[in-house]
Amino acid sequence: MADNSKIGKSIPRTPMQAAFTLNDVEAHYERTVDYDEINDRTPSHMKRFIDGLKMSSIKDGAKVLNVFCRSGKGEEYYSKHRKNLEFSSMDVSRRLLKEAKKRLEAAGVKAKLFHYTSERLPFRDGSFDNAISYETLEHVPEPGKLILEFSRVLKKGGELVLSTPNTSWDWIHSLVAVLGIHHPEGPHRMVPRKEIIAMLHEAGFTIIREKTVILMPVGPKSLIAASEVIENLIGEHLRRYLCLRRYFVGIKV
Repeated sequence: MADNSKIGKSIPRTPMQAAFTLNDVEAHYERTVDYDEINDRTPSHMKRFIDGLKMSSIKDGAKVLNVFCRSGKGEEYYSKHRKNLEFSSMDVSRRLLKEAKKRLEAAGVKAKLFHYTSERLPFRDGSFDNAISYETLEHVPEPGKLILEFSRVLKKGGELVLSTPNTSWDWIHSLVAVLGIHHPEGPHRMVPRKEIIAMLHEAGFTIIREKTVILMPVGPKSLIAASEVIENLIGEHLRRYLCLRRYFVGIKV
């Protein structure tokens, strides 16, 4: 029988806790049956996987953890660009896990799927080379606990790549949902940049890269291309105030 004595121990409670539960988040994604249909029309959705892979150091044969894998598009994309990846993929929604299972089996991607029910992850210490998590922290009641768990299950020198929306865009997310441009965010608390940095440091990560991107998430291709040029011109300092998505790349020390 496997020894699970090292799983999920000694995780202190973080001071900031959102006013929703994981059951609330699951209920939202269970209802959002057009999740993929809407995101397929939103270029910024796929960009999280493209940018994330560019920023990562994932090598062929790596063992990769993905928390909030949704319908498995990240695994599918990564496996087209790296060989023999082994994924452990988690999501809060059983419906999305079923979609991920179909997608990844059809694509021949090696992945074990797990239902995410707690910030405590069901893996041994040092199980993974890399961890990825896109647009997740804002949907987790206690993100500090999850970041501590990322550190625990990564090998020494292992890499975490995560993204999360800029807090200044919260009202825009609400507006586009009302207008029907995009699906609602559901239960969430946008996590401030300084709080994320503090949690990463507390969990023993050295932040080796931070980048804020996406000035124009939707619109004609020509407008999106022009906005990317502007992003590069204004530099990271201004992008932290103006752009949609923040990325953090951390190494477990």
